[in-house]
Amino acid sequence: MADKLHVISAAITDRGLSEKRPQNEDSFLEMDHLGVYAIADGVGGAEGGEVASQMAMEILGEAFANKPNGIDAEEILRNAIESANAAIYQTAQQLSKLSSMATTIVALNISENVATIGHVGDSRLYRVDPNGYLHRETEDHSMVADEVRAGRMTEEQAENHPGKNVINRALGAEPTVEADFKTILIEPRTTFLICSDGITRHVNDNEIKNILAGAKEPAEICAHLKTLCYERGAEDNLTAVVVRCLSDAPEKEITTGDLSGEEDTIATARTFSERESDTDDAQTEPNIRQPASNQQERIEMFSAYETDVDKTATGSLGGIATAFGMLLLGSLLGLGLYHFMLVPTPKEQLFPQLSEMKSENIAMTSFEKLRRTVDNDPASYLKEIPPARDAEDFYLQGRANLLIGDYVKARAALLESQKHLSTTDASNSKILVADIAAALVIANDVEMQRRFKGEIENMLKAQP
Repeated sequence: MADKLHVISAAITDRGLSEKRPQNEDSFLEMDHLGVYAIADGVGGAEGGEVASQMAMEILGEAFANKPNGIDAEEILRNAIESANAAIYQTAQQLSKLSSMATTIVALNISENVATIGHVGDSRLYRVDPNGYLHRETEDHSMVADEVRAGRMTEEQAENHPGKNVINRALGAEPTVEADFKTILIEPRTTFLICSDGITRHVNDNEIKNILAGAKEPAEICAHLKTLCYERGAEDNLTAVVVRCLSDAPEKEITTGDLSGEEDTIATARTFSERESDTDDAQTEPNIRQPASNQQERIEMFSAYETDVDKTATGSLGGIATAFGMLLLGSLLGLGLYHFMLVPTPKEQLFPQLSEMKSENIAMTSFEKLRRTVDNDPASYLKEIPPARDAEDFYLQGRANLLIGDYVKARAALLESQKHLSTTDASNSKILVADIAAALVIANDVEMQRRFKGEIENMLKAQP
């Protein structure tokens, strides 16, 4: 009988040093309780890449949080990737500001001793087995990689090719996407690295092998990878998730290899894990948004970002609106405010929490419960609430007024919420940034108000 595995993980993301990339368009997912880990490297400039990568991560996280019994991991992963592709593509088609956005994705699910992997693009997944051998489990979807596989270019030539980072497959680039999947058996003392090309452009496979096979903990490995990238120029956004599988039998645990000669590292990470994040120069921002629950394809718009919003807080981890065949409110025709929806909850889902910097990240927060209350009956909410005191209170007032069509009050409340963002809870502020920006677009534009109201009415009529 195979050993039961115990999994530990850590993650880090950073925008790097290049002035050409002022925003971090990478996002990641780290959910130990569900055995789901992923990264997404967004493209599209401005906030487009960031929006695309966040949408992909949220759809994936929601798919596994709400997975039906009897559905295997590969099918869930396939459905999530297809849903993410469709949602990103439709948003890009309808919003000129996001018209060129797309994202890579590479995802890992670990269930007992089975690992399921899916990917699109050139973000990679590496595995180091208990004997210290490195396996690259993904093949880049890029022009240069295709040339290498066809025998027309060597690996050495590919490394120095000016177009080595030009991908030919991504989520959101086309109406459909072809993803690669594989399922493998794993053993205790197996270590995975999921990373964007901001890591692999500076750290080669042999170095990755030595680092992963060493005795350092996942958090130390993440920090060490960041340090190496910074020492070598950090030309791109960099993101890594390190997952180590251990045996539950303590006497079987051994560590192999070392990192002799490697320099001490700085413990910095933007985590989505059980551990509280370090407060170093890397941004500590959880990353997921966009549900794809119950195998039902829901293509909903992501929030458009306004330039007057603080872009450093846009690593938003939106609250979950789990719609099990119920009322869906607020798909913004061209404005991506996909969180506005009516979702009567058939029973409370006690998922681990999404909006804290912990891997217990899908449990319903009090803020999320209030947001659902607003969506279910905004008029009643406005009659019963006490005076607003913080960003969350003002945001919920603005959301409720937006849903009942009082756009003047909605705008006033949303602007007040925006003013209070710096003093609110860090995880909630990241949720609010995008939602406030998108809601203000509606509140400030008569034509958008008309379209928003019409879309809601049409969707409600379509409900059984």
